[in-house]
Amino acid sequence: MSFKMLKVGRSILMKRQVFLFTVALAFILVFSQFSPAQDAFAQDITVLVDGSTLSFDTAPTMVNDRVLVPMRAIFEHLGAKVLWDGDTGTVTATKDGVTISLSIGKERAAVGDNIIYLDSPPILVNDRTLVPIRFVSEALGAKVDWNQNAYQVVINTGSSLSGALKLSGSTTVQPLAEKLAQVFMNNNPGVAITITGGGSGVGVQDAAEGKVNIGNVSRDLKDTDPAGLVSTTIAKDAVVVVVHPNNPVNALTKDQVKQIFTGQIINWKDVGGNDAPIIVNSRTAPSGTFDFFSETFMDTEQVVDTAKQHASNGLIRQAVASGENAIGFLSMGYVDSSVKAPDMDGVTATVENAISGTYQYVRPLNMVTVGQPTGLAQEFINFILSPAGQAIASEEYIAIK
Repeated sequence: MSFKMLKVGRSILMKRQVFLFTVALAFILVFSQFSPAQDAFAQDITVLVDGSTLSFDTAPTMVNDRVLVPMRAIFEHLGAKVLWDGDTGTVTATKDGVTISLSIGKERAAVGDNIIYLDSPPILVNDRTLVPIRFVSEALGAKVDWNQNAYQVVINTGSSLSGALKLSGSTTVQPLAEKLAQVFMNNNPGVAITITGGGSGVGVQDAAEGKVNIGNVSRDLKDTDPAGLVSTTIAKDAVVVVVHPNNPVNALTKDQVKQIFTGQIINWKDVGGNDAPIIVNSRTAPSGTFDFFSETFMDTEQVVDTAKQHASNGLIRQAVASGENAIGFLSMGYVDSSVKAPDMDGVTATVENAISGTYQYVRPLNMVTVGQPTGLAQEFINFILSPAGQAIASEEYIAIK
């Protein structure tokens, strides 16, 4: 073999070695981005709750851009009582009257009676159940942020909030706002919230004039309302016609209701009841409930002049409950055993039928602010729109989330 051939052979061998080395290096660089780096990323996720770093016996991980952490550690740190059902793989946590439940591998979770669909369901890692931290934290009333640079979940339970809020307006929104405010104040001892009624019109005017931070309004804003107001829908509500429980009338039509409230039908026998005069009860202005009733049931026709006037839902309920021949209209959230809601056009007035759209007389419940809500008002509204707040809303009203 000549020296020239030997030299060429060595050159080819060296080129092959360089090629193989380059390919191997490329594989190392590519796969290192998917395996070791991914593991390091998962192990490097930290969780900060009110400034304190949590420690876990199983490292947090990320699935579908959602951070999952061991369930018991996060629930107990947030002050929730935890129950584990090993047979079904279901964890249930309760705090301040809010109950949430999740199951391993199931996308359906529950907050109170609300069903929530998760992007990343709970998983089992090293005999530990990992749950989506944002969902469970917000469901229990905490605020959650993600620090991308630090790979850190930052949770604020709200204990650092302080200040005072004033709300006025709709007597439909008032009891819901009071329940929400009580939980919010329990979570934030430094916050004081005062809520009064007066009707939706009062809420609009008070908010516009700066007398309150938030106006409670059980209707949409009108063109005639002061400019610059912003409405945030926190729930929905159905308006129902009510009679005394002993009244034999169990069903009415919209047309019959209109004729009763305009004074065209004045005796219960004309709608299948007893031979007795109908006592009409209505709301005084300004009232969001009256506005909605007038627009949907009355086609804006006037209520009969002989109708007894009441300043709130509660007073109408009291009047109907105390008179066997009385009729009135209420927010569905006020209906209890002291009154009866006849079927309307063949549909029973229930929350389920209102949610499905079968019962059609549904309106928004709003909180009104001057401009977009800011500061403590924004924190309160954010809580209302969280899973925890919507679970409270769903107890007697219709949640929007």
